[in-house]
Amino acid sequence: MQLSIGICILVAVYYWLCNLDLGNLGRALMNPTFIGVLFGLIYGDVVTGTILGASINIMYISVAAVGANMPADDSLAACVAIPIALSSGLDPETAVLLAVPFGILGTFMDNLRRMVNGVWNRKALVYAEKLNFKGITFCNTLGPWAVQVIIRVPIVTAIMIGVSTGTAAIMDVIPTWIMNALSVVGGVLPGFGLVLCATFIGRKHLFPFFIAGFFVMKLSGMPMLVATMFGLILGIIYVQLAFPKTEGEESFDFSELFGKGQGYDGTVTKSDCHRTAWRVILFHRFGNSLEAMYGTGVGHAMTPVLRKLYKNNDEELSAALQRHLLPYISEMSLGNCIMGAALAMEEQIALGEEDITGEDVITLKSSLMGPFAGFGDSILWTTLAPVIRTVFLPFALGGSVVAGLLMEPLIRLGSCIASVFSFDLGYKMGRRSIMALLKGGWMKKLMTGGGVLGMFMLGCMGSSYCKLNVVLEIATDAIDKTYVIQSMLDGIMPGLIPFLLLLGTYRYFSKGGKYLKLIIITLVAALALSFFGIV
Repeated sequence: MQLSIGICILVAVYYWLCNLDLGNLGRALMNPTFIGVLFGLIYGDVVTGTILGASINIMYISVAAVGANMPADDSLAACVAIPIALSSGLDPETAVLLAVPFGILGTFMDNLRRMVNGVWNRKALVYAEKLNFKGITFCNTLGPWAVQVIIRVPIVTAIMIGVSTGTAAIMDVIPTWIMNALSVVGGVLPGFGLVLCATFIGRKHLFPFFIAGFFVMKLSGMPMLVATMFGLILGIIYVQLAFPKTEGEESFDFSELFGKGQGYDGTVTKSDCHRTAWRVILFHRFGNSLEAMYGTGVGHAMTPVLRKLYKNNDEELSAALQRHLLPYISEMSLGNCIMGAALAMEEQIALGEEDITGEDVITLKSSLMGPFAGFGDSILWTTLAPVIRTVFLPFALGGSVVAGLLMEPLIRLGSCIASVFSFDLGYKMGRRSIMALLKGGWMKKLMTGGGVLGMFMLGCMGSSYCKLNVVLEIATDAIDKTYVIQSMLDGIMPGLIPFLLLLGTYRYFSKGGKYLKLIIITLVAALALSFFGIV
C-alpha cells in the first residue's frame, strides 16, 4: 500500500524531532517500541503498533552510542518500517527485515550532520571570545537544528515515498555487497569511538590495560558489571604499586563530602548547581560534532553560571567559556560529576585561588572523561538499560501499550536523576576537597586509577562492540578441503582482526589523525573488501 505524501512528511518530521537530541530525556522518543505505540495510535491499531515496535526493539536492545557513535540508528529503522508495516499489514518478522538496512543508513546520516556541526563549534569559540552569549546559544540550538532539518527531512521523505510504492525498495536498488559494506562500517564505528576516548585520556603508558580489557572480555565473555569491578580492582592495585604511601603523608577524609549542606557556602548556590546540571543534561548533545563532540553543548550549558562567577572580569569569563567549548566527550549521567567538579574549580579561580588555573580545569575534564565514558556506558547503557528493557519487552511483544509507553521514559528519567546527583556530588567534591586532593597527591592518584579503569573498560567494550569478520574461504581441489579464513584467524588469536584494527586506530589518532578522514578510508576499504568477498 502506498503512503500518502502527508504521512511520509509526518514520518520524516517526527524522525527529525527524535534526533533533536534533548539529552538523555529526549532520547526516549527514539525508542522503537515508543515509536510503535505512537504510529499505532495514528493508524488506529495501537496494539499492533506496539508489537511491531517491540519486535524491532529486540534487535537494538543493547545498542549504546559509545564514543558518541551510533552502531545502528534504531529510530530510523522504526520510523520507516512501522508505518509501512501498519499500512500494508506486514507481520513483525517482515517488518524487522525491512528495518535492518535503514538502521545502517541512519548512522551515516548522523555522522553527516556531526561533520557539518563542526562549523558551529568554531563559530561558538569566536563568539565566546567576543562574549556574544546569544551567538553561543544559536550555535548549539537553532544552527544544529537547521542542519538536522536539511539532512534528515528530505532524505527520509524520499525514502518513505520510494519504499512505500515498492518501486525503489532498498533491497532491490542497492547491491548486496554495498549493503554488506555499510554493515561492516557500522560494526567498526563504535570501536573508533572507544579508541578516541582512549586517546583523550592521554596516558599512553596505561594503554596495555586497554589491551588487557579487550582480551579478558574476548576470552571470558564476563558480564560488563563484573568487568567493571575487575577493572576497579586493577586500578586500586596499580595505584597502590605506583604511589606507595610515604611516611607523614596527609590523609583525606572523604566522609566530609556527604555531610548535610556541604558545598553550598560559596558564590554558587544549590539552585545554580541544579540548574546547571539540568542544562548539561538537556543541552550537551544539541551541537554534537565530529570535531568537538559535546563541547559546544557543554559550553552553552555552562554559560549562565560562568557569567555569574566572572561577572566583573570579562577576560576571565571569555577564557572560561572557551575552555568549556573545547572537545569533550563522556557518559553524561554518572559522568556528570566531572562537570560538577569543573564548576567548583571555576568558582575557586573566580575567588582568586592561585593554586588552581584554567589549565587545571581542562586537565580535569580531559583526564576523567575517558574513564567515566567507559564506566558510565558499561554500567548504565550496556548493563542496566538492557536489563530493564528485557523486563518490559515481553509485555510489549504481547501488545501491552503501557509497557511500550513506560519502558524507555523510565530508563531516561532515571539517568537524568543520576545525572543531577552526580553533578551535585562532583561539585561538593570540588568545592570541599579539591585543595586537599591536590596537596595530598590524591588528584594524581585519582586520575591514574580512573585512567586504568577507563582503559580497561574501553578495551572490554571494544571487544564487544567492534565487529569485523573475514568471510573469505579458499577451496583446495587437490585435497578436497576448504579453508575458512576466519576460523584460522580465531585459532591464532580470538578477535585478532578487530584488535589489530583498534590498535591501528589508536596509533592513527595518537599521530593526530582526523576522525572524518578515517571514516572515509574505512568506507572505501569496506566497499572494496566486500566487493571481492573478503568481508
